[in-house]
Amino acid sequence: MATHPYDWQILVVEDQDDSVQVVSQILEHYGIEVHVARNGQECLDMLPTIQPTLVITDLAMPEMDGWQMLTQLRSQPETADLIVVAITAYHSVNVAEDALAAGFDAYFAKPIAAASFVDELAALVGQLS
Repeated sequence: MATHPYDWQILVVEDQDDSVQVVSQILEHYGIEVHVARNGQECLDMLPTIQPTLVITDLAMPEMDGWQMLTQLRSQPETADLIVVAITAYHSVNVAEDALAAGFDAYFAKPIAAASFVDELAALVGQLS
């Protein structure tokens, strides 16, 4: 499988070490710079200094979950248009529909399909090679 270097910075918002490791390894394989926040509040605190290409967030986290974080992001002019992708282990059609209806740009069930994940992110960013 050929790798395509992407000049991206992605902020992964996830409280589970295993998930952070899996998602980070997939992204780093494609030359993507990965930053990690452990909950929604940490993500919001980091955004002014990182300015990521997109945010990948778990939905269920302590302190501030992905749903609450998305509401905060969409309410601020400087982050309202940021691409925010949801990932969750608690997959169902309802959760997927709710995530898209809430304003997430895409939704992925865990485990992430490594082969198509970055291609699907690239389609969102508009950088398909």
